Amino acid sequence: MNNFLDIKIIKNELKLINYHNYISTFFVNYEFRNQLLLILFLDIELNKIINSNIDNSLIEAKLEWWKISCTESISGKYFAVPSLRLVNKYFYKNKIISNELTLLITSLKDYYFENSINKKIKKYSRYLLIKNKIIFHILNIEPLNINIKKSLNFLVLFKSNKDHNNLETSIKFYNKSKKIYNRADKKFLILYLLNTNNYFTKSNLYKKLFIKFTRYW
Repeated sequence: MNNFLDIKIIKNELKLINYHNYISTFFVNYEFRNQLLLILFLDIELNKIINSNIDNSLIEAKLEWWKISCTESISGKYFAVPSLRLVNKYFYKNKIISNELTLLITSLKDYYFENSINKKIKKYSRYLLIKNKIIFHILNIEPLNINIKKSLNFLVLFKSNKDHNNLETSIKFYNKSKKIYNRADKKFLILYLLNTNNYFTKSNLYKKLFIKFTRYW
């Protein structure tokens, strides 16, 4: 078992598919970064499934496989899959993360099989909120400030609506989030980065990093 190679695999995948999220992970304490990379990698894998051009029954089966496999990996079962080996390494016997990963995958399945666009947006928002909660637990932080919590919740609604091309509504939620809390505390900055526009690119990286360190989120 070579966890160094496993981490390298998920880093390269995330860097290739979502460069913004990859760069955003540098804004957390180094000791938590690999765990965060793993969650973002799982997010990519799960969304690949629901966006694949395969039969619904296969999509459901694949999601169920990931749900069961994550639970079993956390319980101690060995898998010859890099990401599941890392799930075991970082979350072994962690019942909180195990339950939240189960909820995450269940919520994504509910979202996929929902036909109403309004309900889909709500269910996708729930998926994002659960993902945020997992990140809170990994970083061992809690948004005790009610304004931070409200701001992040509005930001989730912004992202959910934006991802479903409901642009006018998404902008309203974005502005509400900014109005409530437009200067993110350093320990919460990662949540703001992951739920805003994907603006870290290879071409604008240094410019955006400069802005990030000198201005509001």
